Amino acid sequence: MATLKDLQENWEDLAQMDPLWAICADPHKRNHNWDEKEFFETGRREIAKVLERMESLGISLEAGAPVLDFGCGVGRLTSALAEHFQECWGVDISPTMIQKARDFNRHNPRCNFWLNEADDLKKFTDGYFGFIYTSIVLQHIQPRYARNYIRELIRVLKPGGVMVFQIVDRFKASLAHKLRVKLAFRRRFESLLPGKSGKLSPQIIMHCMPEGTLHKLLADCKVDVKDVKLTNSAEPSFNGNLQYLEQEPDLGFVSKQYSVVKNHAVPDLPVRTHSRE
Repeated sequence: MATLKDLQENWEDLAQMDPLWAICADPHKRNHNWDEKEFFETGRREIAKVLERMESLGISLEAGAPVLDFGCGVGRLTSALAEHFQECWGVDISPTMIQKARDFNRHNPRCNFWLNEADDLKKFTDGYFGFIYTSIVLQHIQPRYARNYIRELIRVLKPGGVMVFQIVDRFKASLAHKLRVKLAFRRRFESLLPGKSGKLSPQIIMHCMPEGTLHKLLADCKVDVKDVKLTNSAEPSFNGNLQYLEQEPDLGFVSKQYSVVKNHAVPDLPVRTHSRE
């Protein structure tokens, strides 16, 4: 997908086709087989695991500060965060996802949702959020945009604030296995949309960003990297059942979760909306 508009159109098609499955793409849950209560419970489990991890690392989160769920979809994680924080924001590129998030959370005054169609977060002032979390989102965004989003997320993070984000490091496989996986993903994630004959099928595409690249970016952004941990988040049947792994999978996508704290001593980063990296 060459542009953000392409990305938006792809995820809007997926949202209209099967929104809960597009977020937690368990093959067994396709064709509207997610139970709503079960789906949102996956978010509670995931957030509980993340908060437990922060406590184990000695990282304190400011309960009174606003929090951000970047790439919120229908608010699976936003609503879970709202059980722990007073003001929660979810942003997403898909209008349908945002509308469904508002509908699902219409009785929760702690949840706010915003449609973000740009590669910046200009709605929010510098240093607004005390905690930012994003999971199974950046792995679906081209690296040139993902890098800019990471810069923006750090800009809107308050000094001393915490950001936890997940991204795919690389794909481990022989050439033959890569071809088999590519074909399997195509069969699993592509389907023609009703009434749109001739249009390209929506796709769930994975993108990788190596740890070395991220460390350089994070160093440029003047944040302290507190933790980098292998996770199972890139598995098709992840479903919010977050696990921290001691070793990489033998084959497949290598997923990592980064926990960073914004340095108190540096000024906020300027908005970058036309990165060519």
